[in-house]
Amino acid sequence: MRPAQARFVIGCRMRELREAAGVPLTRAAVMSGWDKGHLSRVERGHTKPSRELIEWYDASFGARQALVNQLTELDAAVRAGRDTSLRDMRRHVQPVSLGGSVPADHHAEDRAELAGETVPDGTQVRRDETFEKTWQIRNSGERPWRDRWLTRQGAPGTPGWLRSPARERVPDAEPGEVVVVTMQLQAPSQVGASTAYFKITDDAGRLYYPGLESPPMYCTIFTVYDL
Repeated sequence: MRPAQARFVIGCRMRELREAAGVPLTRAAVMSGWDKGHLSRVERGHTKPSRELIEWYDASFGARQALVNQLTELDAAVRAGRDTSLRDMRRHVQPVSLGGSVPADHHAEDRAELAGETVPDGTQVRRDETFEKTWQIRNSGERPWRDRWLTRQGAPGTPGWLRSPARERVPDAEPGEVVVVTMQLQAPSQVGASTAYFKITDDAGRLYYPGLESPPMYCTIFTVYDL
């Protein structure tokens, strides 16, 4: 994952939390003491948020450390992506484009689009409960898909980690076709909001969409003691 992608992901989650709480950006600026323009740049992924700002969003909009945990995961994913790019450059086994290494069959006209999903954001799940999440993904580009995976991003072990397989196979698809990816996940033991995010990769974990035109597939739940 590139730094720009990490900023985009965390900014989107911050905006979603604020909007879910029904707080306009102007009011959030007054409440927090941060400039409205700065908050806007952060939420649009143009500026990386400070740890202090992340903690304020967590506390103010009821995320209970979910954003802090996700920032930790994103930072780890950025470091891992940088290490992969450097390793590939040394070995000369994969092409390298601006922003990091990409699969051998990477193409500029390749696209993916979320067409539908189960377990909507904010779904309440009991602690340690196992549940099934399904994504419907459309091949909206001009290239066929072969041997692809929906791969978990971030680093395991952070508090509130939403447990999942490391990856799940994406069915082969022709342009315009919609495929279904189903994954078994398990809620954490901690009560609060948790987010897992996934990207389409090759078998080696290299991103097919290194830019921001294809955001990650999310699973965001709210863990509770009991329903």
